[in-house]
Amino acid sequence: MDEARLRDAVASLGDGAEAQHLEAKVAEFVKSGDQVGLTELAEQIEMKDGDFLGSLATIPNSQQIGLSMGPCHHANIAIRLIAMSISDGAPPAVRNGVIMIDGTEIDNTFAESMHRCESIARLPKRARQIGSSCAMTGDCGDDPDLATPQ
Repeated sequence: MDEARLRDAVASLGDGAEAQHLEAKVAEFVKSGDQVGLTELAEQIEMKDGDFLGSLATIPNSQQIGLSMGPCHHANIAIRLIAMSISDGAPPAVRNGVIMIDGTEIDNTFAESMHRCESIARLPKRARQIGSSCAMTGDCGDDPDLATPQ
């Protein structure tokens, strides 16, 4: 990925409202069982952002790129990875109306990043539909990946 395309990709992922919008779409598709809609969304993400998402770990100067990204970038990356993961067969769990992907932390990374993004970008705070609020509230009982062993 050339540097101009990389900068464009990073810039496009800084929109917190877009991450909120994608969270709502993914949650709607999962809760309604609309696998076709979710697959189409994942294909759109792959077409638009697949090169960037696939090369995050191997991008030259990735540390510099990483330092230039804030919580809205991280939320956008996480929600895209979640949509693609569920579309590829990762089974979502719905607990108390909140979607989680057991065995990963990506759902919680999204929730925490989105919470910070909303604060920094002064977006309206929305109830999380994806990921545990554990990092913000300390109540991790709803998420087996974060719950403290008894």
